[in-house]
Order: sequence, then structure tokens, then C-alpha cells
Amino acid sequence: MRTRPSPISSLHRGRHRGVPGPVRRTARCNPRRLGVLAACGLAAGLVVAAGTPAIAATQPEVTFTLLTPLPTTLAVGETAVIGVHVESSEPFAMAIALSDAYYPGRGVRFDGSSAQAHATSADLYLTITGTASTAGLPAVQNWPVDEDWDAGVLPLVVRAGVRFAGGYVASTAYLFGVTVS
Repeated sequence: MRTRPSPISSLHRGRHRGVPGPVRRTARCNPRRLGVLAACGLAAGLVVAAGTPAIAATQPEVTFTLLTPLPTTLAVGETAVIGVHVESSEPFAMAIALSDAYYPGRGVRFDGSSAQAHATSADLYLTITGTASTAGLPAVQNWPVDEDWDAGVLPLVVRAGVRFAGGYVASTAYLFGVTVS
């Protein structure tokens, strides 16, 4: 028994024989349109390049100065003030001083943080209070990076940083150990 060919296959055979079918158009490149598109692209590139700051823009010069000596010993209930002076060649968005401890909440307490906005210089002060003896604390190795601390010494850090409107950040860290008795 002979089967009838599919109507789809006959259409395909007909196209190969030159039977008219749907006309395929090939896209042409109009030189005038290409010129206009190239000019628009060049203009957009120049506008973007003019709006971005230069890559070689100078960063603000920032100096950090420790105003008070870092405490090494405290008695329970005794307080000490740690001060950091920040000086910048350009106005900053925010300057802040924060504390960090290997054993947070043990041995000492920092009273918050200190911050100042929209200035070129700032004096930032943190208050530290001895709360309990550190005699039972074990030795600490490699904190925050490569520092080793003896047993009974509480490793602490005061960090000061400055953020500028363009996103640039400058910071420093003061490492110290405190023994509370």
C-alpha cells in the first residue's frame, strides 16, 4: 500500500524546484543609518566620559593622632579616656571611633562610640571602664592578625575611620592589652 506524501514535505520539495513561496528578505546595511548610529554612539561616549571623575584624582590626605596614652592596667570601677584626633585635607562625611575586644563584655566596658560628621578635623573620645578581673583569661594567639597576648591580658583595639562623599575610606587601628585587677 502506498501512502500519500505529507503536505509539508511537498511544500519543501516545491521550494527547491523554484515554486514561489514566501519571499525572504536579507537585511541591508544602509551607510547613512550606520553613520548616524556611529555619531550617536560617539556623542554618548563623550558625555559619559565628561561626567565621570578622572581616574587619577587625588585622594584626601588623612592623619590620625592618638591624644591620650592607651591604658595598660585598670582597677575594677576605674575609667580611662582614649582620644583620637582626625585631620583631613578635604571635608569628610563622617569620622568615627569604635572599640573591639577579643572577649567582648569581659573585663572592661566601652561606653558607645564617638562620631562627627561634615568637618575636616575631629576629636573622638571613647571611655573604657574596668568591670571585672582579667586574671582568669587564657592567652590569646594571632588576634587580630599576628599579635600574641599573655594570659590575664585582655586584647583590645580602638579603630578610627573617616568616610568621604565619593566613597573613599581611611582608617587606623590602635592595639593594646589591658589587665584589670
